[in-house]
Amino acid sequence: MDVFFRSVVGKLWMTIIALFALVLTIFSLLIVQSFDSFYSNRQTKNLQELAEGLSSGLSASENSEGALEMAATFGVVHHTGMIVLDERKNVMGKSEGKGLPDIPVNVLLESPELRVQDALAGKHPAPERLYLPVGTGDQKNPNTSVQIIAVAVPMEYSAGKQGSVVMYQAIEDFDDTVNEVRFLIFVVGVIAFVSTTVFAFFLSSRITIPLRQMKETAHRIAEGDFHAEIPIRTTDELGELAASFNTMATRLNQLVDALSKEKEQLAIVLRSMVDGVVMLDAEGKIALTNPPAERFLRDWKFQYSDEQVPLYDIYQQVVQTGQEVTEDIPLQGRIWTLVMVPVNDREQIRGAVAALRDMTQERKLDKMRNDFVANVSHELRTPLSMLQGYSEAIVDDIVATPEEHKELAQIIYDESVRMTKLVNELLSLARMEAGHVELFRETLELRPYMERIQRKFTNLARERDINLLLEMSTSHSTVNIDPDRMEQVLTNLIDNALRHTPSKGSVTIRARGDKTLLLEISDTGSGIPQEDLPFVFERFYKADKARTRGRVGGTGLGLAIAKNLVEAHGGTISVQSKVGEGTTFTIALSLHTKTNRSVERDDQDHSF
Repeated sequence: MDVFFRSVVGKLWMTIIALFALVLTIFSLLIVQSFDSFYSNRQTKNLQELAEGLSSGLSASENSEGALEMAATFGVVHHTGMIVLDERKNVMGKSEGKGLPDIPVNVLLESPELRVQDALAGKHPAPERLYLPVGTGDQKNPNTSVQIIAVAVPMEYSAGKQGSVVMYQAIEDFDDTVNEVRFLIFVVGVIAFVSTTVFAFFLSSRITIPLRQMKETAHRIAEGDFHAEIPIRTTDELGELAASFNTMATRLNQLVDALSKEKEQLAIVLRSMVDGVVMLDAEGKIALTNPPAERFLRDWKFQYSDEQVPLYDIYQQVVQTGQEVTEDIPLQGRIWTLVMVPVNDREQIRGAVAALRDMTQERKLDKMRNDFVANVSHELRTPLSMLQGYSEAIVDDIVATPEEHKELAQIIYDESVRMTKLVNELLSLARMEAGHVELFRETLELRPYMERIQRKFTNLARERDINLLLEMSTSHSTVNIDPDRMEQVLTNLIDNALRHTPSKGSVTIRARGDKTLLLEISDTGSGIPQEDLPFVFERFYKADKARTRGRVGGTGLGLAIAKNLVEAHGGTISVQSKVGEGTTFTIALSLHTKTNRSVERDDQDHSF
């Protein structure tokens, strides 16, 4: 029942019934009031005229008794009671009309509203309604009240004596008429209630059917069916509403399509961007990333096992300041520049967008420009200075003995060999970077090849008390490479590992992988600082900043040449390192890759 009264049908029905009841009530009151005024005025006027006429007739009649009898007869015919009084209010004559209540004369004459005294004084008071008690003969309720209309008019009788005529009528005819009208109104109300209910349900059904269709269509649209439409069957306001609803649904469908296309375009743009993009929600959690940003987060998780920490800390700065924050983040040998800006929703920050750019290459180029001049000048200035100084000593006969002369000549020779080796490596590296690499590939057994390289460093590792291991976990037994060039690369990597691994440490040569052959050189040495990782394959890079000379010093070109030789094989070389935990160089060779790059074979020394 509550559902019915909350529905449109129930509300419409109750509204119509209430409105009709209000109109019917007001109409009933107006009808009753109109009847009351009409009957009251007419009866009052008739009674006044009748009393005045009888008074005039009685005053003009010479036969008082006959006139009184005639007046009594007249009153009976008109259902009117009459009392004739003399100047002392004594009853001279009396008649009661048919159907009049039994009213005691003294009760009627003593009523102050009748104003008998004014009539005896010659005045003509207006008729009045009187509520008088009358005897009913009922023992339980012996007295009751009756409503009459009465008037007292002056009357002259017998030589200037002033009397009065009192006439009264019952109002029962008016009450019967009002009761009849009320009954008719009740019947009309019942008929109107039934017809209004039928009409209300009929009208509401005509209204609610389109509304139900709109409700069902709205649910379909809410569930994602933006092609749903409402059938238009009328041309009234509901039809216009349905047409507007269909127009809204069509435009909403177009808007959703446009937003979907824009979202796809934005996703394509994000995927194709070189820079990383990360979107954070209001809590600082990652909501959206593109591939470069995913690589950044993967490297961060690898290094710190928590991908939220750097972005969350910077996000807190953005929330506190409300301004963009720029910060450089070194990560796994790369340098990322992060710019984070807040996303405002009116006056609140509902998230942030972070742009990540890999600045490694730019910083690398800057470092290369600065280091190349310094390294070349350093590598050449010292041997040239030594050549010049010792040559001057020989020329100026400062050397006293043949042994000293021979020693100075040996030093000059060693430094000239060192300069020749440096120049040859620079030329070789220049040819490699220019693409002039020719590889003499051979298909050879992988295990014997790796064991031979291990044996090459066994004695050196034993002298330094370092455990040199070889692990073979690949499914491929043969490999197609240039054995000399690849040995040159592995020799350099193993030699570096042995030089930077302390006593009791270990160096592991590992071959693994199925589709791609991975050759790894791992050590437990001092490791490479994070800020140096991006530059280890650059010219003149040295892990030891002191640039010490001798066997440990080197020229700083070995890893640069190794990188070029690996790339000439169609592979890649990478490094992972943590200070104090060791370093791992990984060479990835695709077993089916062919290359057209060439390097010219010569008889120069390729050791580095």
